[in-house]
Amino acid sequence: MVAAVHVSRQVKIAAVIVGIVGIWGALIPFVGPSFGYGMGTAESWQWSDRRLTGHLAPGFAAALGAILMLQGRWARQLPGASLALLGGAWFVLGPTLRPLWATQSMGGMSGMDGSALSSALTGLGYHYGTGVVIVIAAAYALGLLGARVTVDPSADGAERSDAPTTRARISAGRPSP
Repeated sequence: MVAAVHVSRQVKIAAVIVGIVGIWGALIPFVGPSFGYGMGTAESWQWSDRRLTGHLAPGFAAALGAILMLQGRWARQLPGASLALLGGAWFVLGPTLRPLWATQSMGGMSGMDGSALSSALTGLGYHYGTGVVIVIAAAYALGLLGARVTVDPSADGAERSDAPTTRARISAGRPSP
């Protein structure tokens, strides 16, 4: 029972991280330019296809996945973590794949003013860092949910699992015979 509580707490922590970073990724292109943290020449709260498909959609997917991960039931947590993983991956891959459907080329980060460091930090804050943090936290939660084993004290110490996992005891990171 202690192991299940510990895993559940870790999934919830991962969900909170995914939710916060997902909301950041969805909203930063809309609010960032108002305090000098802009990418390209866009203004605050200017709606575009690029912002919808590159920020709002994956950020919403990650945030929705985080909400599902917080539900506490494995049947909702697993799809939630998977959705968050897809949202985070989209933050990383979306800027590269966007020219496949966009009429305008994204042009990389050449439209930004400032130093190379500023350009790198903006790219990390807008896409790559945001996506990587979401992917790591969601993948961690998926791993926890996939290896979840609980002990039911009412069943004379017999192991039970609410997830379709193997019936192995996990100690020191390795299954024991």
